[in-house]
Amino acid sequence: MKDLAVIIFAIAIIGLIFIAGPLILIWSLNTLFPILAIPYNIATWAAALWVGAVFSGGLVSTKFKK
Repeated sequence: MKDLAVIIFAIAIIGLIFIAGPLILIWSLNTLFPILAIPYNIATWAAALWVGAVFSGGLVSTKFKK
């Protein structure tokens, strides 16, 4: 039962990061560059999510390299 609680908690944290990450990016850009005045809506959230996905670079595991 404890394992299930840990899994649910981990999924909730990942979901929160997934939702809040793009909003924090928009907020930080608006703070650093007030002239941008990026609105908070679903389109700008999706765009920020896409930019984060493109520029994250992806994770590569070296565990299986020989």
